[in-house]
Amino acid sequence: MKNPMNQHSGDADVIVIGGGIAGLGAAVRLKDRGLEPLVLEADSRVGGRMTTDRVDGFVIDRGVTLFGNGFRSMRALVKRLGLSSLTCPSSFSVGIQDATGRRGYRGGRFDDLLFDRGFSWRARLASLRFGFDLLWHRRALSHGNSFLSGAMDGEDCQTYFKRIGGEELFERIFWPGLNGPMGGAVEKSSRVILMQVIWNLLVRGEWNLTDGVDRIPEAAAAQSRVVTGARVLHVQRSEAGVQVEAEISGKREILRGQAAILAIPGQLVPGLCPGLPADMREVLARTQYSKIANVAVALSKPPNVSYAGYAFTPDVVPGAEIEMEHLRAPNRCPEGTGMAGVFLWDTPQARRLEADDDGMKQQASEIVERNFPECRGKVLFAHVVRWNIGIAQFPPGRLREMTALRKRLAAWGEPFDLCGDYLDGLSSEGALRTGEEAAERVARKLTPH
Repeated sequence: MKNPMNQHSGDADVIVIGGGIAGLGAAVRLKDRGLEPLVLEADSRVGGRMTTDRVDGFVIDRGVTLFGNGFRSMRALVKRLGLSSLTCPSSFSVGIQDATGRRGYRGGRFDDLLFDRGFSWRARLASLRFGFDLLWHRRALSHGNSFLSGAMDGEDCQTYFKRIGGEELFERIFWPGLNGPMGGAVEKSSRVILMQVIWNLLVRGEWNLTDGVDRIPEAAAAQSRVVTGARVLHVQRSEAGVQVEAEISGKREILRGQAAILAIPGQLVPGLCPGLPADMREVLARTQYSKIANVAVALSKPPNVSYAGYAFTPDVVPGAEIEMEHLRAPNRCPEGTGMAGVFLWDTPQARRLEADDDGMKQQASEIVERNFPECRGKVLFAHVVRWNIGIAQFPPGRLREMTALRKRLAAWGEPFDLCGDYLDGLSSEGALRTGEEAAERVARKLTPH
């Protein structure tokens, strides 16, 4: 079978701008609906923040690192693409280090928290209240169901835990444990986002691929016509549908389709598609992502560890957390070796991201060696991945805005649509689902019967 990558005839039924998992998920669904998509990706490879680097036998997932057991759309896509044999269960336990020592918690085991004698009875009662809230709102917390979470979206995490008497829990567990996954702004985020992360990953459990997460977008891209290195300059309405101006291999081209799906970060949409209504452009322009870096520290010998992840209070190690990549899935490291993924973000105490690559490698290696002394002298190399557009930010009320925007898109008669994680939450599942939803909306417009 001829691979359609980087083949295009200039026109398509639907032009998908962005080759991350949202855009590729949209393309696969459009094919299922009998439409011909053309995916334009500015980077040299597809996947966006769901890409993998392979260095000296080490498999380094650059952004997305885990999938939740509740990620139904991702599971279905993996099956559809014939990748099910690569899936494997994964369990995530975390050790949290503060000034009093290190405490450990297993995914899905609230009893670890409830019976932790290092916490006051008030904190343990608050953990019961939190667990009840998770169960009560579980349907709204499943990715793709953010439209059900509006009633919870008016309160930030810090305010919520203070209200239920859980200040101690927040300061000693949830702030250090989830600040990295939430982009370094957990205290300012809507409590819905924190509850989504815990429910979908830590409570329901996780899975992974034995050969790197990029196998999914790469296989999805093989299903459609995809052009990499295609920088879109302008998108506008035309008599027949849409017209897209793009620079491909240094040459400007005009591509035409019946509709377009913009699968790019929301704040980039107004610059490419100025014809959108002013109020829609204003909402999209306020999309925010945090900056974050991932430094993979390859080790000639894995450390003797009890947990898959390690988090720290700011007084111990500010702006960093560690994930043991060799425990994430088989075949991630050469036999007998290990790898620690060090995630870094800026804090008032430490401006991590201002360092150059060599400085960032040194920071990450020192953090690993300081916390695991047996790793001193065992660092083989450090591999830096920077994300200037890293983790979508959802202050209170933002999910409600995105729900309203998705409803408007469903009722909109124009040949444009949008998808991306910024519409649903902090996960590859949310990004994929919004892509599939956008494809369904476009298909209804183009094939109403």
